[in-house]
This record gives sequence, structure tokens and C-alpha cells, in this order.
Amino acid sequence: MVHIIYYYQHDWIIFPSAKPPHSTGKPLLPSTPCRAVPFPPPLTLRLLTANPRTEAIDRQMRTVVYLFGRSADGRSYGVRTPVLAPWLQVVEPSDDVARALPGWEGVVTVAAQELWVDGAARRCLRIEVARPGQVPGLRERLQSHGLTVLAADIPFHHRYLYDRDLGGCVGVTGEPVERVGWSCPIIDATALATAETIAPPLRTLSFDIENSLTDRRIFCICYTVREAGATVAEGRLRGDEPALLREFVAAVAAHDPDVLTGYNIDGYDLPLLRERADLLRVPLTLGRDGSELEAVRNRLWRVTGRVVADAWWNVKREVRPRQESLNAMAQQLLGRAKHDVNPQEIDAEWQRDPDRVVEYCLEDARLAVELLEYIGVLAKYQHLGSVAKLPLDEVLNGRTSTLIDSLMIRAADRRGIGVPLTRHERRTGHIEGGYVHAIAPGLYHWVCVLDFKSMYPSIIIDRNLCFTTLDDDGEIVTPLGVRFLSPERKRGLLPELLTGLMADRDAARAQQSSATDDAAREHFQRVQEAIKILMNSVYGVFASYFYRFTNRDIGASITAYAREQVRDIIAALGEQGIEVLYGDTDSVFVIAPHDDLAATVAFGERLAERYSQGARRLEFEKVLEPFFSHGVKKRYVGREVWPGEGMLVRGYETRRSDAFPAQVAALDAVFARLLAGDTDGALQVAREQVGRVAAGDEPPAEMVITKTVNPDRQYKNRRALAHMQAYDKYMLTGRPFVSGMKIAFIVTDADRTPMEVEPYYPDMPPPPPDYSYYAERVATSLARITEVFGWDARALRVGHQQATLYDTPASPEPAAAEAPAAPPVEPPRKAQPRQQRLF
Repeated sequence: MVHIIYYYQHDWIIFPSAKPPHSTGKPLLPSTPCRAVPFPPPLTLRLLTANPRTEAIDRQMRTVVYLFGRSADGRSYGVRTPVLAPWLQVVEPSDDVARALPGWEGVVTVAAQELWVDGAARRCLRIEVARPGQVPGLRERLQSHGLTVLAADIPFHHRYLYDRDLGGCVGVTGEPVERVGWSCPIIDATALATAETIAPPLRTLSFDIENSLTDRRIFCICYTVREAGATVAEGRLRGDEPALLREFVAAVAAHDPDVLTGYNIDGYDLPLLRERADLLRVPLTLGRDGSELEAVRNRLWRVTGRVVADAWWNVKREVRPRQESLNAMAQQLLGRAKHDVNPQEIDAEWQRDPDRVVEYCLEDARLAVELLEYIGVLAKYQHLGSVAKLPLDEVLNGRTSTLIDSLMIRAADRRGIGVPLTRHERRTGHIEGGYVHAIAPGLYHWVCVLDFKSMYPSIIIDRNLCFTTLDDDGEIVTPLGVRFLSPERKRGLLPELLTGLMADRDAARAQQSSATDDAAREHFQRVQEAIKILMNSVYGVFASYFYRFTNRDIGASITAYAREQVRDIIAALGEQGIEVLYGDTDSVFVIAPHDDLAATVAFGERLAERYSQGARRLEFEKVLEPFFSHGVKKRYVGREVWPGEGMLVRGYETRRSDAFPAQVAALDAVFARLLAGDTDGALQVAREQVGRVAAGDEPPAEMVITKTVNPDRQYKNRRALAHMQAYDKYMLTGRPFVSGMKIAFIVTDADRTPMEVEPYYPDMPPPPPDYSYYAERVATSLARITEVFGWDARALRVGHQQATLYDTPASPEPAAAEAPAAPPVEPPRKAQPRQQRLF
């Protein structure tokens, strides 16, 4: 088939015949064909963004949704979707309102329908309007009449995806359209459908800006374009600032990236671009449709058709680093360091050697995109988009509630259940969490860890917990006395949804196991991980104060059942003479009556199979040999020996991002000796580590503390907070910073009130630490372990234990081995004790 191009309303439009469709009007130029193009076959696209756009249709201004995506063969397209009328619903309006509605401004059609609302079927009206912008005014007008309004706060592009039941990947059939000023091909869709998942490599443009700290003038913009792990192009833009901005806009259009990235572009580079472009009156048309860069909310920016993926934010979320500077992250993850340019003196650096600054800028752009590739978030969130049925941009930058909404609202619409507006309730307290079983301090051997499989989702399914089944006459009574209808009377919307997700995850895991190549195994691994993330997010959303479907009774009932399940399994194991060492939320730690790996694994597998009943499924997760705790809940360390090998640490400072490196190193050294069974060596290492810090034998970089800063938060005594003091000094340097970043600092004098701190810059000489302060902190951390052996923080500092009423002159420092051991808990046939209880 040959297509003919006409010029219409300042656009080149392709039609399949010599006569344009009536809906677009008559061509403005003669009907001589300008160019012929082949008709493309149906496409499968990975959705990147969905963007509404208002256009003239049939001489009316209507809003259509453009879907932008990437095909499996690496081509990017925009898809103009068929028109959908925005709509909302109103519950049981009075006869007067119902009669008057068709005449209200913006109302196109009104139709009666019956919906399930607040536990009963109710008479409702579905109201269509011409444009999405008319929905808020109509909603408020209806609410002013005291009426309940439904589905009236759903973003229009979400509404389109829900109503057409489109997912993360879409099959497109339609006519090609070429538009002046658009950077990608456009298809006028005639048919859309959810398609099988694909995860094509995306084209990413990473950029960085260097600018004056005195007048904000941009010196240079450098960028690198990558696709499938290879560099496609690079650019070094400098010179006249207006021309530089126009060159950058042209480069984005020419390379047409799917993703824009950089390090802290949300908080610094994009706001700076917007600021300078506005000042110099340069159109910042970075969108695929020629639209301008637009601030959305908080730290987020919108570029139509492209995903903005800040490398800093994604590294922060995925890695949770202690130091968040680009230099620190490049060294930690990539083993590379930045060029030696002092950003505090960038004006002087630019005057002295602009070429060097340009290369420094380009290296920053390279490092940002390589970090983004290293953490694999684009592939991860593509699969999550398939599960949540949303474009990549929505799952990468959106809220968790948006993902749950996508599935819940579709399911509610299918079942005729009214969708309430988002709630904003006042916080009145926290839901009681999971059960934690106490643990005695000590070193234990051959510990099996059993996990409840998908505990919270399983409880929701088994107990039919949902806002649609909450009923005072329900047969299911939770431990809190809340009643829900049985599945026989009514299957809940949420249990039904989770049942489907659980089946999908099991299928993905089976396909992963049977896959014959690495690519397929990785694909199904990512699919099942994405489903797990979404399933585990449900509880947090339903226990919140802001979700549209939330009910605190549901969240509290879920955790109440969870506590009951853990207590029940601990009691059942105890009745069989099996000792449960520890229990925490959805896990139990059991001491195996064996002293070798093969027998312990067989024991763990038998336990998991024996105590899995109905919806309660136990999974044998790992073997720890040995395992240590100082007797405080959620604080333990163990060496994993099955199914993999490694160290498991929970609760100690090695897991905290505000611990300093010397503190973490000291803990790791003590844990290594302890898990090797060398308690005397662990005590010796603890004393040595404290002594080294006290003597100043550790470099200042090992004393760096980091803490997240939220500058807008109100503090009673801001100056007394070390991280805020460091932040204030940091900001004087003119370096970029965005709320939520970590500030790195060193304590220089803890004897003052407030104590003195200085910001730490990896590219500058560090300030001298107050080593006495740091030695005290290391001693306090290590004492949580060594107190089990009779050594407190003071003893570690001074190098010997204090005499107590229980010490004898001949033995002022009893060794751990001399502490009386508890009777063995394994069967009498075992001669070797299964554990070492130290008190």
C-alpha cells in the first residue's frame, strides 16, 4: 500500500489514499503527493511514557493521549491514540441534580449505572466531559451539593490505560504520521492491545553542566549517548550561552534518546537549564513533540516522550550508599575516580584551563550513565511496568500507590465497584507490627532459617481481607475482632488480585527453572522479582493514611494474623522438642540437632514440608553456621553456608548508612573472628581497633559520617545538629545540593557545645578528626558484642575490665570460655553442645 503525504495545519500528515479522512478536514495544499512511504507492520512497543495533549478534532479542542515506546528492534515511536472522553461518577444524586446535569458546563453525556459503594449496590450516574481539565470543577460542584463523587482524581493518561486495559507493553496497529518538529515517527493508532513483555535496550543521553558560581552562567554542557552498553555519540558544547543552549536542544532532538540522565539532574542541572533558558529566552524544547521541559512536583521534571532517570536518585534508592557524591559512588561501584578539578573554584579553573573543565564535565556525564547501567534499574523497572501495567516513567518515578492503583482500579471497574477518591487522613498512630521472639545472647551452631512464603499476601488471600468484604455480619473474625465475609459469600477484590499475581510469580519461577539459556533465565528472574516487589507493596499501601482503598482495620488485621502464625509455629515446634532460637515477623530460626551441613539441610527441608499447611507455606531459606546475637531483637550476625556463602548481618552499624568506615571495619573484623569460633581473638581485635582509632592511626577519610538532610524541615535547635551545621557550611561553597541528599562531614571537636564539624569533600584535604570522639563511638558499637563476654565500652577504651563483686583477685579478667554454659538443648545422644549461651 502506498501512502500520500499532505500538508495540514502546519504538519505533514500521511494518509493511505488520495483523500484525507473527513475527521481531519481538507488539505491546505493541492493533492499532489509529496512523498510515498511504506505502511509499517503492527508494532510491539515497551511503553516509556504516556502524555496527554490537547488538539483540534472535528473543530473541537479534545485531549488525546500519546504513548511513546521502544520496539524490540530498537526503534522509538510515538502513538496517537483514539479519543477517549474523560469521566467521573456520582453516587445517588437527587432527582433535581440528575435532571440538571446534562445542562451543566462541560458535561457531554450522562448515563445511569449501578455500583457497589460502601457495602451496598447504589444508583449512580456516569458523567462524561469534553476535556480532563473540566473534571476538577465538576467534582467540586457536585461535592458542594453534599454528594459522593467517584473516580474523579485519576490522571487522564492513567484513565486511558485503565479503560483500554493497556499494560507495560502494547501492540499497535495504525497509520504512520510524520510531524514537523517531532523527533520520532508517529503512528495514528487504529487498534491497541496489551502485548507480551519485551525489554529492549534503551537509548540514554547523559549530560552534565559546569557553570559559574558567581553569576550562574553556563560554561559548558557535555553529553554522552549510549545504547546497549555502547557509546553512540558524545558532545562537548561551549561558547556563547544562548547558542550553547540551542545546540543542546538540537543534540537531544537529533539523538532522540528514550532516557535523559545525569547525576542529580533533578535537583541541579534541569533547574539550572530552565533558569538560564528563561533568562535568555531560549526555548528549551526537549520533548519528542517539541514541547518544553516542565517541572511537575517535588524533584520531578517532565520531558514529553522521554524518561527522566536521575542517576543519583536511583543509586541512592538501590544501593543506599554512605556517601552519595558522584566521585564516591564512581569509586565504590565502578572503581574509577573523577578528574582533578576543584568545583569550589570552578570560575578560576575555567579561566585557567577551560579544556580541562570540559573533559571533567564529560567524564561526569559518562560516570552517571555507567552508574545507571551498573545498578540495572531500567531493565528492572521495565519488568515492574509489565506487572503493574504502566509505562516505565510511572514505575521509575511514581509512588507505590500508583502501581497498586493501576491493578486495583482496573479490577474494580470490571466488577462494578466504585473507586473512591484518594484519602488524606490524619495520622493517629501506628499499626502494631510483626511478632519478635526473644533470643538469649550467645554463639549458636547449625541454625536453619525458615520463612513464611509471601506471608502478608497469603494472609490476605486465605482470610479474604478486603474493603469489599469488610462486613459486621462476616463469618471470618480476625484476632482483633474485625469481621470479613467468607470467600463463598463474596470473593474480595484484593485477594482475587493477589491470587493472580501469586500464580503469575509461580509460573515465572517455573519458567526460570526450565529455561535453557542465560538470557531466558535472567528474563524470568526479573519477572518474578517484579511480581514479588508489587505483592509485598500491598500491605504498606493498605496500612497507610493516604490511599484511596485504605482501611486501617485491614492493615491491623494482617499483622495480627501474622503474629498469630509465628506464635503458632513456634509453639508447634516446641511441642516436638525442636528449639526455636529466634523469630522475627515472617521468619523463624531453628537449631538443628546435627553438626554437619547435609544432615542440617535435610532437617530444614523436612521442617518446611511438615509445617506448611493450606495458605501457610514455609520455605527453608538458609543455614547459618555459626550464628551470634547479643540478645537484642533484630540484631544478629551469621555465616551463611547454604544455599550460598556469605555473611548475614542485621541491626549492627554495618547496615546503617550513617556509620563511618572505621566503625564498619572494626565490626567486620570482630565478626570475622567471632564466626570463626575465636572469641579470644574477637576480644583482642576489638581492643586493637579501639586503640588504633584513639591513637589517630586511621586516616581521616575513615572517620567520615553521612546523614540525609531535608533543609525545609523545622528544627527546634538547628545549630545543635551536626549534619545541619555541616550542610550550612557546605552550601557556602556553591556546590549543588537537593533535599534528600546525604551530607558528609567529620567531627573535629566533640568537647564543644554544639560539637564542631566540617564538611568532607573527597577531592580536597580532609579536616583533622576528633579521634577521641570516634574511639568512643567504635567502643560503644563493639561493646554491644563484647559485653556478652564481660567487656563493656569503658573496658575496651582502657584496655582491661573493671573489677566487680563477682571477680576474684586471681581472675580480674575472666575469659569467655570460663563462663558457665547452659545445658545442651539437643537430644541426649549428642555429646557436643549445639550452642554457647553465655549467661
